Order: sequence, then structure tokens, then C-alpha cells
Amino acid sequence: MIRHSVPHGLVTTRAGVNRLVLCLACSLASTAGCYQDAPVSTPQASMAILVTLLDDPQAIVRLTAAEALGKIGDGKAGPFLLPVLHDPDPKVRAAAARSVGALSVTGKEVETELAALLADPDPPVRHAAAQALGIREATPTLTSALTGLLINPDPAVRQAAGHALLLVERHGALQALSRAVTDEDPTVRQWAVAALGETGDVRATPVLLERLRHDPVASVRAEAAYRLQYVGEGSAASEVDAIVEEESSQDVKRWAGKGVRPSGGGPTPVQRVD
Repeated sequence: MIRHSVPHGLVTTRAGVNRLVLCLACSLASTAGCYQDAPVSTPQASMAILVTLLDDPQAIVRLTAAEALGKIGDGKAGPFLLPVLHDPDPKVRAAAARSVGALSVTGKEVETELAALLADPDPPVRHAAAQALGIREATPTLTSALTGLLINPDPAVRQAAGHALLLVERHGALQALSRAVTDEDPTVRQWAVAALGETGDVRATPVLLERLRHDPVASVRAEAAYRLQYVGEGSAASEVDAIVEEESSQDVKRWAGKGVRPSGGGPTPVQRVD
């Protein structure tokens, strides 16, 4: 990683560096009352300082600098954030991914780097990468990369890829998510069922009915029973009732009977998709 030098005379102590980067973040977030070591005249000047601090030895400084660059909103910061996606500290990697997403940085390199983070060993990093990918337009390259990750040996990676694919394509994710509901890992199957329900696409109905009838894990069947109430405006209600009538699991019966979402809205009392 390339090391940048702090401009001469700007900061003289490590404590000063920490206060400066924290103050920059505060000022960019319009937080009043923040102590400032040096005047920040323009967003460009702030960006130049923060880019320098992305290579700081202290993870907290790198983290705050990466977050602040996202708040500045200048897409020119994107190329400086890409190397930080490989930072040794997972919190810094996640912050860099969030900022890359916030800046709407485009290009195949960006898509490739973020897609690679879906295989990161740290769950918050995978989540941040999926969110960053989800706010950009689908491209054949991105869709292909995410679909390929759906067969990754690690179930957590498969789930992260499904999450990103749902955010990127929404309705277009139907085919890939339909395959994921037969995954060998029940956690992935349940998540895929929940994700299909979130699409609201009536074409998901037969896939969810099949899971309700035949999945060997009760939590997956319960997820399917719940989601079917909101896919196709509940058009499969009578079929769900007939299947659940012979269901042995009380949990499945209970979630099949949840006819309204909990107060406050949001997806799903069984498993969140966010």
C-alpha cells in the first residue's frame, strides 16, 4: 500500500492527527461544537487531508478518514478508497465499502472489488459490500459475478451474494434465488425463501409452495408459509391452508396464520432481509 506523507506543518503530534480526522468527520456531518486543530476551507482541502490519513498506522484514524470521505460526497475520492477495501482491519474495510457505495463510484474494477468482499470472513464487511453493490445499476458483469458466488463453498458467501443480487436486480433475481432455495444449507434456503418473498413476484409462488410442502427443516417451511401470504397478494391462501392442515410443526402453523405484518412494518418476523 502506498504511503502518503502528512503535509509539513499541518499536524505535529499523533494526538493532533486523531483530533484532526475526528474533527473533519464532525464538520462534514454538520455536528456543532467540534474542536478543530486546523481550519478546513474547502471540501477539496478536507479530502486531501483525509486521503493522507487512509494510510495512518492507527486503524481508528483510517476508519474515520474512510467514513468522512464518503460524507464529503466527492466521487474523486473513489480511487483512493479502493485500496482500503483490503485494509487489515475489518471495520476499516466495511467503512470503505460503505463510502464507495455512498459515492456511487462506478466501473468494472469497483464491481469486482466489492463482489470479492462478499467472500470476506467478517460478516459486517460482507453486509457493507452487498449494500454498496445494491445501490448501483445491474450490469452483465456484476450479475454474472454475483450469480457465480451463489455456488461458493461457504454458505455465508452464498447468502451475501444472494442479498446483493436481490438488491441489484430485485425482480430479475428470481431465477438465481429460486435455485438457492434448494441449497444444502438450511440457513441459505431460509434466506432465499425470505428474499423471494421480498420480491413480491407472483412467479415465486410455486417455488415457495414447493418449500412449504417438502423442505425437511421446519424453519424453512415456516418462512415459506409466512411469505406466501404476501406473494401474489395471497392468491395461494387456500393451497397454503391445505398444506398446513397436515403440518406437524406448530411453528409452521403459527407463521402460516400471521395475516398481517407487525406494527412498524419492515420485512419479516421470521428472518430479516436487509
